[in-house]
Formats: sequence, C-alpha cells, structure tokens
Amino acid sequence: MSTLPVEQLLARPGLDLRVRAIACAQVAVWQGEWPRLAQTARDAHQFGCPRQALEEGLLQGVLFYGFPRTVTAFETLAKEWPASTPPSGGGLPQDAQRAAGKALFDAIYAHNADAVDGMLASFHGELHDFVLEVAYGRILSRPGLSPAERELAAIAVLSVMDQVPQLVAHGRGALHFGAEATQVYEALYTALAPDTAAIDAAFKKIVRTRRGA
Repeated sequence: MSTLPVEQLLARPGLDLRVRAIACAQVAVWQGEWPRLAQTARDAHQFGCPRQALEEGLLQGVLFYGFPRTVTAFETLAKEWPASTPPSGGGLPQDAQRAAGKALFDAIYAHNADAVDGMLASFHGELHDFVLEVAYGRILSRPGLSPAERELAAIAVLSVMDQVPQLVAHGRGALHFGAEATQVYEALYTALAPDTAAIDAAFKKIVRTRRGA
C-alpha cells in the first residue's frame, strides 16, 4: 500500500482525479486504514472530485473486499463528506443488466472469456451467476464510470491484494477499453508508491501479457 500522503497522490498528473481518488479509497478500505480513507474523502472533496465518483468506487469495491468493509467505508464517507440526500439508483434497467454484464465480461477476458466462464461454473453455479448478473451486470456496467476508469481502479486494489491473475486480466481490460499504458502505471503507482520495484513488477506483468495476447 502506498505510504505517500493522499494529497500528494491526488495532485500528481497522469491520471484523472476521479480514478486516482477511487484508487486511494479502495486501497485504504482493503487495508482497513480508516483514517486514510477519511483523509481521502476530505482531500478528494477539496480537490473538486465529485462525491458520486467515490460512491461508485465504493460500490465497485464490494466485489473486491466484501460487504463488511464496504459498509464501514460508506459510514466513513458519510461522516467526512455528508450527502445532501441519500444516493440511490444509477444502474442500468434490470432487464438490460445481464446482457450488459456478459458483454463486459467477454470484452475484459477476450479469448479467455469462455474458459473463465466455465471455470466459474465448475466452482459453483451460484458463484457463476453472481459474477455475471451482479458483479458485471449490476455493478461494473453502471454508467457512472467508464469501463476504462473502472478497470484502472480495479488494478490499483488488485495490486495490493496480490491477486495476480485478476490483476493481469483487468490490466488488459483497461488497455482494451482505451487506457494508456501510462495510466495503468499511474494506477499502480497510486496503490504501491514509493515501492518502485513492486510498481514495475506489476506493470511488466500486465504489459508483457498484453503483448503476448
């Protein structure tokens, strides 16, 4: 996890402020660093980041670090940056979610999509359906962030979780959706700086696998 001040990270060029703030928040939540999450909310507000971006990031985060941490994360956000009205909605119509989720899943995993789909189904049918219908259809397909922005935020938290296959898959997804390699690097930097060795190692895994695809 990055030990640099949040303010320093948010002021760094090379990555959209919304993505940088979401990455800072998600990494803090995964580590249970609630004071750092509180600081992220305060600094993001000060820098002009829309609150909705953090809301979307925390909703997405439930797919990575689960409900208990997500509930505490929203409690922290509500304390540090109260909403004028409780946020709700913002997803695709329910009848469009599954198809959108499957399309997003296929785009991220590309030629490996059928193999990953089959692997999930072999683990448990409920897990498979949850991933397609809820994770991809209800959450990751929300239009509040672009697919590239969501993938960049995902690789930040996956890098500190040391989930290498998922990191590589979502890194390739970010590039597929139009993110620049420099943005991928900056997402990793947000999560891991100043550990340049860890940043470079994670970046090389993504880029090397992309070139070999």
